[in-house]
Amino acid sequence: MRYRDPKKESDLFSMIDHQQSVLKAVKGINKLNAVIDWELFREDLESILGYDHRDPKRGGRPPFDAVLMLKVLVLQKYYGLSDEETEFQIMDRFSFLQFLGLQAGDDVPDARTIWDFKQLLEQDGRDGSRRLFERFGRQLQAEGMLAREGSIVDASFVAAPRQRNSREQNARIKKGERPEGFEADTPKGRQKDCDARWTKKNNETHYGYKNHAKVDAKSKLIGGYAITAASVHDSKVLEELVDESDEAIFADSAYQSEASEAYLHSRDCQNFILFKARRGQPLSEEEQATNKLRSRIRVRCEHVFGRMTQMAMDRLRTIGLLWAEQHNGLCNLVYNMDRYAFLCR
Repeated sequence: MRYRDPKKESDLFSMIDHQQSVLKAVKGINKLNAVIDWELFREDLESILGYDHRDPKRGGRPPFDAVLMLKVLVLQKYYGLSDEETEFQIMDRFSFLQFLGLQAGDDVPDARTIWDFKQLLEQDGRDGSRRLFERFGRQLQAEGMLAREGSIVDASFVAAPRQRNSREQNARIKKGERPEGFEADTPKGRQKDCDARWTKKNNETHYGYKNHAKVDAKSKLIGGYAITAASVHDSKVLEELVDESDEAIFADSAYQSEASEAYLHSRDCQNFILFKARRGQPLSEEEQATNKLRSRIRVRCEHVFGRMTQMAMDRLRTIGLLWAEQHNGLCNLVYNMDRYAFLCR
């Protein structure tokens, strides 16, 4: 039996042809380049990083372009990569180089540079990930993508690296204290997450944080978010997410309470939260029918979290609330970019 030999004589022109055939296909993350103006973020980035005040005569090696580094983080979150794997994949894949506007042989940010850039975004109260998310949100609102005619509020667990502590240590952490030996400035303390919490839902145990999101019911774009420990009840964050621009709110029955009703009424916001049965007070047929209608809209939020799970955004590689906020802020931003590219089709 004769088989076809796929190997050819390698030369420069065959390598160029192979590269061009890969770059012609606008798939994966490269679809973002077709619709997003990355210069939109430059002013905010340079302000956050302090590049706008950088002395041009200052010595040392110049940093990588801020917009290029943002695209590296977008690439990282889109595919759920570590810093080391991001560095390798950029060097290894033509499509990643194309997304970043680089060519084979160009300088590529290494893992340490990526880590340093993420540190600069958040340290000293900069809250860079949220500023970038809000910047893109203003662009979406200007284009009419975030109509705010109806919003869905829900939360999803984000798993953190699990800690192996004693019961006494966990009890102190739950009180907001750091156990002896867990001091933040010690090697052991830097490996201990004293912000994440355990919780149980539907007989499943979760450890980490929650990504509370407000999703536009029509476009399925995220309009706002809040990050808390996993043990915080969903309804506790409702007031932080809903503002005067919201006309109607959809949510599951976990958000149903007198306090929620009073707050939505004070904001002149229509309440479409699902009715909740109580002991000795089952739902009437009318309430069940209303819940069924409201659920058809509310379920669209599950599509958002499902897509984020596909992109491995439901787990953390870092420790602490600060970095959980950065991870989720960037993930919410990247999800919105991905959804925006889909809507632009």
